Amino acid sequence: MKKIIYEIVFITIMAFLYYLYSSWVDKFDTNELIYKIFSPFKLLILASIFSIFYGAIKTILFYNIKNLKDYKKNLRNNILFEFEITIKYLKDLKNSLDLGDTNKIKLNIKEYNSIKYKPIYLNLLIDEVTTRILSDHDYSDLIQSCNLVIRNIENTFEKEKSRMSHKKSESFFILKRVNEYYNINSWFVISFFLSIHNKDVHSHEYEVNKWKITSLYVSRFSYFLYPAFIFSLILYLSISIVFNVTEIPLNRFFYGTFPISVFLISTILFIINLILNKKKYNIKIFWLHLSIYLIFIFFIFIDMFLNVILSPIMKSSDDWYESDLITFLCYLVYIVLSTMLLSYIFTSILELIEYKKINWINLIFNIFLPLTIFINSTILNYLSVNDTNSNKLYLINFLIIFIYWLFSLITSKYIFKE
Repeated sequence: MKKIIYEIVFITIMAFLYYLYSSWVDKFDTNELIYKIFSPFKLLILASIFSIFYGAIKTILFYNIKNLKDYKKNLRNNILFEFEITIKYLKDLKNSLDLGDTNKIKLNIKEYNSIKYKPIYLNLLIDEVTTRILSDHDYSDLIQSCNLVIRNIENTFEKEKSRMSHKKSESFFILKRVNEYYNINSWFVISFFLSIHNKDVHSHEYEVNKWKITSLYVSRFSYFLYPAFIFSLILYLSISIVFNVTEIPLNRFFYGTFPISVFLISTILFIINLILNKKKYNIKIFWLHLSIYLIFIFFIFIDMFLNVILSPIMKSSDDWYESDLITFLCYLVYIVLSTMLLSYIFTSILELIEYKKINWINLIFNIFLPLTIFINSTILNYLSVNDTNSNKLYLINFLIIFIYWLFSLITSKYIFKE
């Protein structure tokens, strides 16, 4: 999550710097020496923006396309050989766990490198077995996890065979299989984590696991942001057109409610999907933990709403740094940086809750400092709304949050995040 936040912030800052730099350079005549010296640097900034933007798109979109290609490429061999080999291996591992034979389990772990069909939930199982063996921890409860993994792979095997024999299959079949194979937030992974700890034997781990599982649920929330955004966009555009035709003016409150609409629709779709899959995959929903996550997400959307309706009216001028474009970009950049700052704070808090590891450096740089910046920024933003004489307060506020993110981007490689 933090990686995505940093990518969004970096793209936003670089885009703003590009337009700021371009505005400054373009105020000179093209024949002036200073223009000839500094104009080429615009291309360097633009190239940096496109490189990180391409990297972000590649991570989000092309990564899934690559997974799809890899899955389809190996599918025939998997159906012919690898499914059965993996199932046989897992049954042997289960017998070793059942017997409590540590030496045999170690041999099973060693043999795992020869297995080719390795869905992510199988990797997690082997990692857990390895961790238990190394820490001399009880592994008897992993038998049920092993049974679950076997069932999931057997079911996938049957579905793939049915599809290959041209029998009727579920909609979006291949995408679901790819999701199950690669994604950490797939229902199979969630089911695995639900089975991984026995509440009576490992009560502490079980409590930690609730947060981890809920975080996996919440990571699926982003799937519903896209349809919610499109639906809200169509809805608000339709209302805008109707109001424009009827000559009814629209204020900031109307536009500010757009992110609230996106959140509400996303949440409804997310919860409906969660309830439908609860029975299908026999999973538990920890509603208290989920509610806390959703409240944090709601605050982020509320922050966007408040930034839109409370943004001050900056005075533009003929100076290049107070042009209409620059002042508009200041609004936009501030909203993005403020929203990302709140997202960063909540992500850090939830990491602290989930992992229950207190590191004072992390606490200062990931929670206390950004929280202080956010509170001060919110207060300054509110005060700047009432400052009709100058842009001074707003610019101070903008610079504070802007400099913080520059500092954070530079030091993010050196400050321990986990």
